[in-house]
Amino acid sequence: MERIVKIGKTLRTNWKKSILGAVVVYYGASKLKEKYQINILMRAACKEAAKYGDALIPMDRNPTVITVILNPVANKRKAKKDYEKYCEPLLLLAGLQVDVVQTTSEGNAKEVVETLRGTEAIIVAGGDGTLSETVTGLLRRNDEANRFPLGVLPLGRTNSVGNVLFPGGDGVEKVKQLIQACMAIIENNTTWKDVMKIEPIDTGEETPNRPVYALTSIEWGAFRDTLAKKDKYWIYGPLRGYASYVFNGYKDSLTWDCSGTIKYTPPCPGCENCITRKPEIKRKWTFFIPNAQAAQSETKSMINPECSVVNELCFKSTEFRIQPQINNGISALSVGLGKNKYNYTEFVSEGWRRLKGESDVPEIVKARTIEFRPLDSKPDVVIAIDQEEFEVKPVKVTLLPKMIKSFCKNKTSIGTRLNKFFTS
Repeated sequence: MERIVKIGKTLRTNWKKSILGAVVVYYGASKLKEKYQINILMRAACKEAAKYGDALIPMDRNPTVITVILNPVANKRKAKKDYEKYCEPLLLLAGLQVDVVQTTSEGNAKEVVETLRGTEAIIVAGGDGTLSETVTGLLRRNDEANRFPLGVLPLGRTNSVGNVLFPGGDGVEKVKQLIQACMAIIENNTTWKDVMKIEPIDTGEETPNRPVYALTSIEWGAFRDTLAKKDKYWIYGPLRGYASYVFNGYKDSLTWDCSGTIKYTPPCPGCENCITRKPEIKRKWTFFIPNAQAAQSETKSMINPECSVVNELCFKSTEFRIQPQINNGISALSVGLGKNKYNYTEFVSEGWRRLKGESDVPEIVKARTIEFRPLDSKPDVVIAIDQEEFEVKPVKVTLLPKMIKSFCKNKTSIGTRLNKFFTS
């Protein structure tokens, strides 16, 4: 009987080892396949970048200078390694002179860009925070006639703008995304992006800070607070967002009460009252393909009587959000407000639906300018501007249509063609 028991234990031990071995072999094989695909993809991309540089760069001129603003601690300190492995080789093979400036602290990107000289383009290698700081520094410059085209290499933990310009994912898909972003710079594929200007309102209590600029969103409330905590639940891997709703949906530390007033003017296609003339971008990129359409049309001599009409709205909600949108060819600020109250089950269910892309903040109004005044501003309550946290204060938000020229992909770009290497 004892012998039979020993044999049973031995069989169970061997069975467990065989299962573990199979898992290790499968994981190792999948990693080897992914590494092989990335190597093939990068080899093809390097060949294309080198051909482009050899064909279009005259031998008798200096290389074009671009400045890369690199956040070395982005994405848990992986950004620098990924940039050097997947991005820098393509830019150098295309014949560009790449000057890399590594940020050293929060806010350093603004300081670098405000005083930057001797470059013809700025490339952001990081996440939403680095991009927001760079845009702010760019639009604070005094030499408005010499603003630079802006490139985005989505290397951060959050890449809202980068993921819109260049859809990506993990593994091979992430490398494809970075290749497309680099090829857009090399090929000079560009588009104009709207910008939100956020100016503190002078309340007489303290001197207002300088304005900041944003590309994606202004968010305040419990849903934003919950997602800001998701990295605490890293142990749940890709499910950490869902776990954050489960473990925080009942806590008083979330901002459950977003109350205040907004004064807003309606969207306007552009008239003498509100039009912002975009400065001409001067550069010496002789080897880049010129745009077929001019970046800016002449301002029409017209006045929209509704442009200066001011409306007022009081609100009380669980969340408050402002985003730039384009409807029927007209740029506008979209103001969204959620429900006034959620119980625990409703909050978690709604949060999960949003993570799946099945729900969003209901839109209330569209506007061109918004004066936002919170009802009660507490020191520990924050509002997120492009995922960066700021103290909740009265601000004026103004939409600046087509203010930043950004590199993007198109259907015929080399990056898009390389994206078809692996379709499975």
